[in-house]
Amino acid sequence: MIDMEIDDKYPSKYKIDYLLLSLKICRMRYQGEEPPKELLEQAYVIGGLAGISKIELDGLCFSM
Repeated sequence: MIDMEIDDKYPSKYKIDYLLLSLKICRMRYQGEEPPKELLEQAYVIGGLAGISKIELDGLCFSM
């Protein structure tokens, strides 16, 4: 069974910002564009503040 509890250690603002950046990056890649380096760096930093795992951040920000 998957534990679906929300981790309240990290502010919700960071989580929402990370999800919006993640969505923007995924949309760009789906359309065949490469996201700007600045956008990827911003997602990595905010994701870290939101408590996103390093594995997920690496997958989003460094996948080709």
